[in-house]
Amino acid sequence: MKFPLASSLLWVCALCIAPPLFAAEPAEAPAAATPPVKKLAPIKYKPPMLAAEKIGERISGGTRGGTDAAGGKLPSIDVLTPDHVALTSQAQPTLFWYQSAPSKAGFEITLTEPDKAKPLVKVDLATAENAGIRALSLARQKVELQPGVTYRWNIALVVDKANRSKDVIAGGKIKRVAAPAGLEAKLAGAPPAERANLYAEAGLWYDALQAISTAIAADPGSAELHQRRAALLKEVGLGEPAAADQRPARD
Repeated sequence: MKFPLASSLLWVCALCIAPPLFAAEPAEAPAAATPPVKKLAPIKYKPPMLAAEKIGERISGGTRGGTDAAGGKLPSIDVLTPDHVALTSQAQPTLFWYQSAPSKAGFEITLTEPDKAKPLVKVDLATAENAGIRALSLARQKVELQPGVTYRWNIALVVDKANRSKDVIAGGKIKRVAAPAGLEAKLAGAPPAERANLYAEAGLWYDALQAISTAIAADPGSAELHQRRAALLKEVGLGEPAAADQRPARD
């Protein structure tokens, strides 16, 4: 049977405009690329020029086999500072030290000005029950360091108040200086972990240690931050505090 030409053309046109039996699925949008995690460069401390003439300023507190009032073995203590006069650009920096274990011995922190017997800061505690890395904020003590003055600060475990020669003592020195030109601009907007690098490169030890410790306080479970602080401590020969800072269980 033959179809008229007009009917054939209508049939073809109907096929052309008829909707498809199966609708095409829209193409999936490409997954957004995950931005790479920025890995911080290691903290590299650059000692100030004056450091070469001031070696031997750090005192480490060994136990020498002593015991505290309760008969427990005395811990070792270390001030977290290089073995030279270390610098800060801050009027009220934070001082850090390490204690290897708790103790029932008394505890004393002093900050002393040159040629002055009376300490500028003196903090006494009945016992030194907290182990690990500890800190004292001079801002909380309402004390400001004067520019250009070298101060000595000491930590003492007081074994016998009647015989202070038995004290276990650790100490170091701190000096406030002006920040290098251009440093403030670099610090602007930088997070504490990156600030640690900038301060260390500028030779400002106390500021670098405070910056990385501030980052740790905000994220105490970060193994990377603890490793970065431990590496900084190792740079200046503080091996025991560095090793303790990398242990999984921390106080």
